[in-house]
Amino acid sequence: MSKREILFLLSHQPNPRFVKQINFLSTRYNVSVLYYTREYMKDLSCEYSNNVVLSQSLGTVSNANYVKRIGKYINSFMQLKKILQKSSYDILIVNNIDTLALFKISTLSKRLEITRVMEISDLRSHTYTEDIASKVMRTIEKYMFRFVDKLIVTSPKFYDKYYKNMFYGEAFILENKPLSTMIPQRLKKLENDKIIIGIVGLLLQGKPYQTLLEATKNDDRYEVHIYGKGIFEDLIKEYSHTYRNIKFFGEYNFFQDSAKIYSTLDILYMPYDTTNGSLNNKVAVPNKLYEAMYFHVPIITSKESYLGELIEGFNIGKTIWCCQKEELLRTLEHFDFDLYLNNFGNLDKKEYLADDDYEKLDRYIKETI
Repeated sequence: MSKREILFLLSHQPNPRFVKQINFLSTRYNVSVLYYTREYMKDLSCEYSNNVVLSQSLGTVSNANYVKRIGKYINSFMQLKKILQKSSYDILIVNNIDTLALFKISTLSKRLEITRVMEISDLRSHTYTEDIASKVMRTIEKYMFRFVDKLIVTSPKFYDKYYKNMFYGEAFILENKPLSTMIPQRLKKLENDKIIIGIVGLLLQGKPYQTLLEATKNDDRYEVHIYGKGIFEDLIKEYSHTYRNIKFFGEYNFFQDSAKIYSTLDILYMPYDTTNGSLNNKVAVPNKLYEAMYFHVPIITSKESYLGELIEGFNIGKTIWCCQKEELLRTLEHFDFDLYLNNFGNLDKKEYLADDDYEKLDRYIKETI
């Protein structure tokens, strides 16, 4: 019996979350990947399984300017249409309504029997703001969800707070945990003369970053190590050029570098800015939570966030009021490393490894609609 065909059609190049899914599913399906390149994201195509049938960029798009992005989508339309005319897919996985709309338009002349899966990893601003543009976007999104057969969310709060009002089937919760087969083995923790505080991943939370950097600059008790890239990269670089105990290492490859990075860290600083009105910041669950669990690195994050609730529930770190320097300093001075490290050892592996979840994902996406 021939394998069924899966197409990932993504608005950005596959990040570690999608690379995990692509490689896992490619052992059971014929998997093709079409995506748009974002300059701020690392190309991880070198990490694809040899089983992946096709991996192709449809062009580079803007991260911030939505009008320019639409123009790039239009320019790529004929290229996408030709690819879709030559191939037939059983399952489509998209990550937003942009790519779902592109697929619909590109296949108008083609009769399809395909399961369309939407995967949501963030609540974008139009889902919780009330300006005219947001209301228009919500109307478009609700219309497009008529064509969604299955919904995957990385946080249960995404469904509870928003998507339950437009998707009436059962949503599948796929937390962004690592697979045991796709994460490096832990390395022995390095002994540090100072407390090493790490910021790891996309640099998207400027205000709380600045709070940490102001609190620790020129303080010989601490070093701050920053790994990643993103919209606040220039802010980070400015501090690292000015203060000797703030070090910026730039982008990294999760699959190759994560064990070494986490072995150097005493604390993972993983804040969300809860002062800027972002609902996403209050309900998202980042992959760094599960990485910290796996690598046994205690966490500091923000109060009034779902992430904070989870960290307090597992008792593997501290939550503080966002962007309050004095509270952050008190927390660092009284951080109970022994307690948190002991609690990591008591965690069930299912709390931070996704092996069982991906078996359930396979069953979910191939169920007959």
